[in-house]
Amino acid sequence: MNKATVLWVDDEIEHLQSHIRFLEKLGYTVHTARSGETALDILGRERIDIVLMDQMMIGMDGLETVARIRRSYQGLPVVMVTQSEEEELMDRALGGQADDYLTKPVNPSQIQMVIKRLLQSDQIRTKQAAEFVAGEAAKFSEMRSLDMSWDGWTSLYRTWTEKDVNLEGHLDSELKLLQRMRFQDLAMDFSKFLELNYPKWVAGHDVPLMPHNFLQRVVAPLKGTCREIVLIVIDCMRYDQWLTMTPSLEPWFHMETSFMCTSLPSATPYSRNSLFAGLLPRDIWRFYRNDWIEEYGAPGLNRSEHMFLPDALRRAGYGDTAGVRFTKVMNQREGEALRRSLSQLLEGGFLALVVNYLDHLTHGRSELDLLRDLAPDVPSFRKLVSTWFDSSFLKDLLHTLSARGATVVVTSDHGSVLCNRPASVRGARGMSSSVRYRVGHALSSDDKCAVIVREPAAWGLPDDSPSKTYVFARSDYLLIHPSMARDEVRKFENTFQHGGISLEELAVPCTVLRPKSQ
Repeated sequence: MNKATVLWVDDEIEHLQSHIRFLEKLGYTVHTARSGETALDILGRERIDIVLMDQMMIGMDGLETVARIRRSYQGLPVVMVTQSEEEELMDRALGGQADDYLTKPVNPSQIQMVIKRLLQSDQIRTKQAAEFVAGEAAKFSEMRSLDMSWDGWTSLYRTWTEKDVNLEGHLDSELKLLQRMRFQDLAMDFSKFLELNYPKWVAGHDVPLMPHNFLQRVVAPLKGTCREIVLIVIDCMRYDQWLTMTPSLEPWFHMETSFMCTSLPSATPYSRNSLFAGLLPRDIWRFYRNDWIEEYGAPGLNRSEHMFLPDALRRAGYGDTAGVRFTKVMNQREGEALRRSLSQLLEGGFLALVVNYLDHLTHGRSELDLLRDLAPDVPSFRKLVSTWFDSSFLKDLLHTLSARGATVVVTSDHGSVLCNRPASVRGARGMSSSVRYRVGHALSSDDKCAVIVREPAAWGLPDDSPSKTYVFARSDYLLIHPSMARDEVRKFENTFQHGGISLEELAVPCTVLRPKSQ
């Protein structure tokens, strides 16, 4: 890798020859200038990566030169080097858009350190993070499915995701370059882990946090410890997206995050109903047969959540549910209306809120070329979500809740995964149309690409008819019927989908936010 090109500006540059030789021995190219005017001329002719700028120069001084540089070079790193230790001058230098400040006399190692920090720190951090995550992934690749655990998988996912978010998406790119096939294999290993363990969890063995036990394990224990509880379910929120929201919440809340394994299919009609009913989809169908609809695309799939919730809280040991309130927000206007009526909604001390915006954004990206062009990959889509949150009613609402002293629980019903690979699925007429999971009769698919469930009850799913089958896509596969036109298939490629088996869909954050003292 080529070293950077440095422009050192100092009217006594002859006294710095030993420093310049030191940098050149390290591989840096060094240009020198005795005045601000000469520096601007060199910048107009040469490719410069970083500027070391003396403050006290005859004619145009360092601060004036930096101001001139910034007119044409906004992103060029500039380090002020001066004999003065006055705090006012430091503030003026940094306020004048210098990136760092060194006080003379400087030694060569100081110069090397500041150059490396400003030019190479992100690259070094990315490389180290990629090596660490790759090492952790290698350990998992060597393990057999029986040796894995939900906590182990989510620990790897947490580390991987947090480092990628901190590095603004560069980690994911680095890992793909280094070991693309290994991480594809890892995604397949996770689906095999779920295939082996999910029926055991449904049967009650070593059950992790899941939607059907969420109210009992997370929400009910808060009763009596706080005056107001607000449960916020952000539909279709991934862990990386939640991480982009949390920095702005840190001044207001103490936050503790764990992971919930969402229901299968990892789709709202199943997972969100399961959360608010405190039951597996199989048991919702058994106990609320007239109030729950499974048919995909039918209206009112989540029409009874408000009715399920009080019953579920009572079973979870919450106590009196007379003051429980439930509401949904579809857009900013409804969110602002909610904020205005917040005191009324919290009179009983408990509010459950569903926020649908991210689900609309995710599906909108699949349907609108403009959104897909704006957010072509995971990091850019994450930034789009962050932009929404920064100006959303939700951020303002959370600030208000912190000021009220309310305890907030934030989670999601499912995440989403960026899908690219098609896999064929066949079955009798009447098969559902979703591309990450299918429901129908006598369905079949390649078990390398999908998990086929022929005993729905063992997976916590309704078994209301003979030969009923569920098919869940593994990793990033799309379940495509052979009759689907190629143009239709292309519409789903490189889109975020949910309903199948991947860490991004199934491992959703569950964060308890306790307000900091005002």
